[in-house]
Amino acid sequence: MARLLLRSCSPMLLLCLAGCTGTAPAATEAPPPPVHAATIETEKVVPTSVATAEILANRHSNIRSETAGRVVEVLVEAGERVEEGQVLLRLDVGRPASAAQAANAAVAQSNARLNQATRELERTRKLVRTGGLPEQRLDDAKDAVRLASASRDAARAEARLARRGLTDAVLRAPFSGTVVDRMVELGEYLAPGAPMLSLADTSILKARVLLDPREAIDVTVGAQATIFVYARPDEVFTAKVVRVAEVIDPRTRRLPVEMELDEHGGRLRPGLVAKFEVVTGEPKLEIRVPLDGVFERFGSQHVYVIEDGIARRRAVELGSVGAGFAQIVQGVELGETVVIKGVTRVVDGSKVQIVPLDSPSLSSTEQAKQP
Repeated sequence: MARLLLRSCSPMLLLCLAGCTGTAPAATEAPPPPVHAATIETEKVVPTSVATAEILANRHSNIRSETAGRVVEVLVEAGERVEEGQVLLRLDVGRPASAAQAANAAVAQSNARLNQATRELERTRKLVRTGGLPEQRLDDAKDAVRLASASRDAARAEARLARRGLTDAVLRAPFSGTVVDRMVELGEYLAPGAPMLSLADTSILKARVLLDPREAIDVTVGAQATIFVYARPDEVFTAKVVRVAEVIDPRTRRLPVEMELDEHGGRLRPGLVAKFEVVTGEPKLEIRVPLDGVFERFGSQHVYVIEDGIARRRAVELGSVGAGFAQIVQGVELGETVVIKGVTRVVDGSKVQIVPLDSPSLSSTEQAKQP
């Protein structure tokens, strides 16, 4: 009976029974993750402070009318270059001229009164000396001379003020520059204080940069700066520090630094926004690692140090951070090897495979997540 049962078993069942009695293949160990690594070395670093600021003209003046009058002549347009002392526009001088004539006449009258009072004083002095007049008349004559002299001085002041009105009716450029805007037209009547022209001196461009005092407290006059203008992304310009404020700006808590731009070949204009990288001290040796190799664990900054092919997590103290690098103040020693890319796939105490920097160390999925 047993033979019959065995013979009647299907070949498939026999194969299954044979498989159950065999041993399972051993599991293969996963290869260590590839990472980029670098040996810790010191490098010379120039300390800098970076801030964004607006490029300004050397001088900029919004010129207003100092006297009332009608615009009778306009000699410039916006965008024109003018020289210091050049006539820009004229106002009607009818009223100022009449006022100046009246003031000159008043001066002449006051001079005549003073001369008359002086002659009267001399006659009175002679008569008092001979006894023809009492002493009191001499005092009255002296007072008359003093009053006439004061009246003459007042008339002269009024005449100077009237002549000033004639001068103010002719607008001249206070400095050489470019007319940025003209706010008046021919025939307009201007009141005192009305805006007329906007003038800018672009012979020298400058900027007022607010730097972080933690980075720039030791910046000095003459320090160099590199300028990256957003409107000209493929060009680099330079500047130098010409003035450092003695007081921190109370609103921003930043250190104001005034800079003058070097020769730029007319490639820059006032009003452009730029990033200023200012040298704040002498070069010094530092240990730096890429920020991609630094990560946070338990509220502290760490790196992976490779020892005999094993990655060991180690806490570090960071210093300055910028331009994609972080200064290591404490935690690693010269000559040690640290992971600089691929830390997200490394486990503390696990093996890693160091690959050259020109080889990809991230999977395609992780590379897609990179910014």
